[in-house]
This record gives sequence, structure tokens and C-alpha cells, in this order.
Amino acid sequence: MGEKSLVIQVQMNSDVEDVLAFKTCCGLKMMDQNLEIRLTNHTDRDLKIDGGFQLETEAGNERLDGITPVGTTVIRPGYTAAFYCYMDERRWKQVRALEVRSLCEEHARIRFN
Repeated sequence: MGEKSLVIQVQMNSDVEDVLAFKTCCGLKMMDQNLEIRLTNHTDRDLKIDGGFQLETEAGNERLDGITPVGTTVIRPGYTAAFYCYMDERRWKQVRALEVRSLCEEHARIRFN
């Protein structure tokens, strides 16, 4: 990769959903996470991600809420961090782009066809 950047990879219905969907003693799902967002830091400094994920749809831009882990995540240079949330598949089909901004003003955008 020639330019230093924050790289986004997104996978709907990833295998991690089964891993995270452990059961409580009552048989209820603790997590229902079907969207995985991986961010790889190709810059030369730590990036702090505060869950600032924006979706672009035909209706406009909206914040993606319910992201796990909650709070600020620090991604060191050369490392990848994964984020998870529940996403309705019909809603996901309407998403044109996903944008992520770090607290360091680094940002990345991925477009979908």
C-alpha cells in the first residue's frame, strides 16, 4: 500500500456472529452482532476511534449506533481492530457508503455498489 491511511473492511453475517452469540444461564442471547467492521491502521501513529461511524443511504447520512466495543479504541500502527453491531439486512442493502473518523482527524470511507 503506497499511501498511509486507515483501511476499512466490512463483512455482513460474518462467522464472528456465532462466536459472540454465547448464551446466558437463561438461554437468552447476550449479543446479536451480524455486522463486522475491521479497521487497519496503515499510518505511523496511534489512531483513536470513538465509534464515529456514519452510514450514507439514499435518505441521507446517519450515525451507526450500537457499536461494540463501546468507548474509545486505540489502534496502533500496523494493527487491526474489529467492531461489531446488529444491522438489519434490508437496511444494509440501502447503505451506499460507510465512513469512519478517528479522534486524530484521520478518516476513511468505503463505498458499496
